[in-house]
Amino acid sequence: MYVIALTGGIGAGKSTAAEVFRARGAVVLALDDIAKRQIEPGTAAFDDVVSEFGDDILDDAGRIDTRALARAAFSSPERAACLNAIVHPMILREIGPGLRDMGLLLNPPRVVVLDVPLLVEAPVFGELAERVLAISATEEERVRRAVAVGMDEADVRARMSCQATDAEREAIADDVIVNDGTIEEFQHALERYWDEVVAHAP
Repeated sequence: MYVIALTGGIGAGKSTAAEVFRARGAVVLALDDIAKRQIEPGTAAFDDVVSEFGDDILDDAGRIDTRALARAAFSSPERAACLNAIVHPMILREIGPGLRDMGLLLNPPRVVVLDVPLLVEAPVFGELAERVLAISATEEERVRRAVAVGMDEADVRARMSCQATDAEREAIADDVIVNDGTIEEFQHALERYWDEVVAHAP
């Protein structure tokens, strides 16, 4: 079983990369999705997050509104670090045993992709992988893409200011794909990466 840690900032194209790899047969574990499960009502992380960020992040049903949480958490790097400190250890406790159990299956997946937006901030997830792939794009292009799918520009820029830069992500990566062109060019680059790197992996 070959594990790839896939990272990239908001709007870089990480979701597209994950879909291309899934279509090639990879199992994709998205840490953002796991994080959302970890902050459901009744979990320890739910109580810790509400205690840290207040009742204003709750919706009318008493669940955490992830957009409200993002606005609160990305108001400063320090607040973002507080959220990461609560959620990342709980994600790791799910991911680590999950990978081990997959490896013990009679027919384990050949490739597992860990979709890790905050790999610089939580390098421990990279230690679970044989290879790290970073997706990069210019900041303005990333902002444009995020706004195009309905995000508020101010929120996008606030989030970017609290997260690692593309240069920092590239510094910890084994491979980098720059996604500044068309979607077709990006998909071709991803397919080429699979054929030249992943397909020949042990």
